[in-house]
Amino acid sequence: FHSETRKSTPVIATFNLVATIIGGGVLSLPFAFYKCGILLGSLLMLFAGIMTDRSLYLLCLCARQTGASSYSQVGRMAFGKRMEWFISILLFVFLIFVLIAYMVLARDIWTPIVGLVVTNPDGDVILLIILILLSPFLVQKSLHSLRFNSYIGFAAVSILCIALCHHAWIGFPPKTENVMLPKSVGDVLFVFPIIVLSFLCQFNIIPIQVALMEPTRKRMNGVINGSVGASFLLMCLFGLGGYLYAGNNTQGNILLNCDLHNPMFLLGRFGCGVTIVLAKPMMLLPCRNNLLEILDLIVTSQSGETISLIRNEPQQRQLLSNIPWVHYSSTFLIILICYIGAIKAIGVAVVWSMCGSSMAFIIGFILPSACYLQIQRKNERTDNTPWVVFSWGLLVFSIISAIFCTCQSFKQLA
Repeated sequence: FHSETRKSTPVIATFNLVATIIGGGVLSLPFAFYKCGILLGSLLMLFAGIMTDRSLYLLCLCARQTGASSYSQVGRMAFGKRMEWFISILLFVFLIFVLIAYMVLARDIWTPIVGLVVTNPDGDVILLIILILLSPFLVQKSLHSLRFNSYIGFAAVSILCIALCHHAWIGFPPKTENVMLPKSVGDVLFVFPIIVLSFLCQFNIIPIQVALMEPTRKRMNGVINGSVGASFLLMCLFGLGGYLYAGNNTQGNILLNCDLHNPMFLLGRFGCGVTIVLAKPMMLLPCRNNLLEILDLIVTSQSGETISLIRNEPQQRQLLSNIPWVHYSSTFLIILICYIGAIKAIGVAVVWSMCGSSMAFIIGFILPSACYLQIQRKNERTDNTPWVVFSWGLLVFSIISAIFCTCQSFKQLA
């Protein structure tokens, strides 16, 4: 609780979580508002924010009651070793797709900007240069080390948000027939996962709790509420501003609606490009941790080592990340895989489609609620009835939503 390894303050922890939330998914929020309308879009944003807020706290409660220091370790304490394998592999694959999407976005954002001063720039070369310049951040081992990325990233995406809101105000009323109501039920089911995905940050919440100084329940609740609340306000303004600016022409990536030669939009594109670039290390860190967790599970299973966790204490397992060459080689391997994927990808929409709406619901809501319920059952606790009721509601709603939204996504892609 008072360990010297805990270096983060509530402010740093809040910004780290905000930086995890606000990433490439924010660029598709105007499209979500276009499909849902302002009224339902705002309600779905609020609903997804509340669901995310409470599922984050559920994971923190699970970690506190079991001593787990990662998402996959929570799964192990709830359902056994197979669940730890499943969560580690799921998060690794999901974050690989997210990193590929971020690389595609970074290439698409920065190539036109460089094209203003260089004739016919090669986007793949520009992406490679970005990764080389970013390498000192990519090898960091803790979110605390990336705290300055969080501050810059939040300020940078705010620039594009201001630009969109400014032009929406100038061009009001918007060029669309119906701004309040959704186009169809199918459209709502198609874009709801986009809204859920934009809040997804569950894979980083337990490391943030582990790094926080004196992580009392009150402090963690404050960090979670502050992070989700700030992200909700910024993303809601971003989605509304982008939709009211572009109207019926709103694209899946709002940057496609922004005139590159408009100084304010150029500054906004630059700010968004900075945000995407600085968000890569925030995604690479949990991706690498899950890869090393998988390798560590292989090593411990072969050696027959058993692992015990102490309640309310971070897990003290010796991970392979403590070996320098393993740390750096795994980082290089992930970057290489994602770079090749980004080169081959047709566009960011293809990558987000491959992620699948079901993954966001599984990682964000289904697994946290299921793990919490199982841990309470094992501990035979009867003093958390409100949380148990909430967890059951979240679990049932998430499963139903995942089924309907995934079916609609496949229908749209077909």
